[in-house]
Amino acid sequence: MKVIRKIITSTFVLCSILQISAQDSTRYLTLSQACQLGANNNINVVNASLETQKTRYQVKETQSTFYPQLEGYSDLNYYYAIPKMLFPGEFFGASGEIPVEIGTKYDWSSGFKASLILFNRSYYTATALAKRMQHLSELSLEQKKEEVVYQVSQVYFLCQSTSTQISYLGKNMLNTDRLLDILKKQSENGVARKIDYSKVLVTKNNLQTQLDKLVQLYEQQIALLKFLTGMDFKIKVELTDSLSFSQMAQISELSDFNGRTAIKILDKQMEVASFNKNASLQSYLPSLSASGQLFYQGQQNDFNYFKGSDKFFKVGFVGLNLSVPIFDGFEKHAKAQQYKIELLQLENTRKNTSDNFQKDYTDASGQYNNNLKAALRQQENIAIAEEDYNITLQNYRQQVVPLSDLMLSGNSLTEARLSYVDALLQLKNAELEVKKLKGDLLKF
Repeated sequence: MKVIRKIITSTFVLCSILQISAQDSTRYLTLSQACQLGANNNINVVNASLETQKTRYQVKETQSTFYPQLEGYSDLNYYYAIPKMLFPGEFFGASGEIPVEIGTKYDWSSGFKASLILFNRSYYTATALAKRMQHLSELSLEQKKEEVVYQVSQVYFLCQSTSTQISYLGKNMLNTDRLLDILKKQSENGVARKIDYSKVLVTKNNLQTQLDKLVQLYEQQIALLKFLTGMDFKIKVELTDSLSFSQMAQISELSDFNGRTAIKILDKQMEVASFNKNASLQSYLPSLSASGQLFYQGQQNDFNYFKGSDKFFKVGFVGLNLSVPIFDGFEKHAKAQQYKIELLQLENTRKNTSDNFQKDYTDASGQYNNNLKAALRQQENIAIAEEDYNITLQNYRQQVVPLSDLMLSGNSLTEARLSYVDALLQLKNAELEVKKLKGDLLKF
């Protein structure tokens, strides 16, 4: 008995573990969670995030210019032909000019070099420009998130639409099965014709084919949702939000699109172009830097530096370096003019983009209101079609109306339900478009 109890207990524990494992492998996903996953895990967002990290190091790279630069070095030179200098012969008690070798065959110098920029206006502007580029990269990351959230929301709504269609076709399949039962009983009693039963059976088979296609389509849409959100394809996903009717708050006029990420990016690009123009003009300003060097130099005609300790002598200096640009063939002026033109182009693009947003927002608002009215009408049509189908079914059972009227009524009900699903999908997409134009996509 103890052995049997142990076996039963072990079996129960194993089944519980398997049941828990099966439950853990299912991911229940709301629209908000799907958007959050997409904003964090989508490969385009991940790459944009890495690009933002790269720009941070680019800022540090630019800032490093203002720190002291220290370099250690060691140079060994062998002069197979020693340089010569001409000296007047009177120095040596002779006439004419006498060539004298300057240096030795071996020259070995080892030491340190140091430099520090004291003033260079272009470098300060370059640092500020690098920070603007970092901000621009962060805005690009935000724009990528918005694009992914928009795509994830569209696919999520599409999955909800397909799932609702499957549900409605399933109800239609139940009605068809009930009708087949009625026809079967009537046929057995000699009331209904066999051809009527065959017609309804064909309708059921067509419904099953349509249902199978929708199930396959739903699986493909779920796979696309997993891809956009960066989820493992092996995980089973169930969407918890349903495609239910909901109405946005009253849509008001919107004339300020400065909060849109696209506008912010254009503003930041205009700042970058302005800084580039200023950097080109500031290149005309003088620059001042400090430098210093300490090294030991050894000059020998024979390579015997490692014999004795008096083979090197110390050399060192510190100094200031002033550079004053005088003429560059108008190169800096030409660069500044290019950035000035780029700035004008960006200003035109910003105005055009803002005007386009205004037009799109007006269109999206009108589209949302139209889709809202269509959804309400389709909702009313379903109630009418359901009432008509129930009445027709009751009349058919009483042999008041023919089978063709009942099938026509059933088709009208199915069409009304599917049209309502399509109207809801269009309403959700219109609502999504309005949120996009208002810059509210990341508010989930």
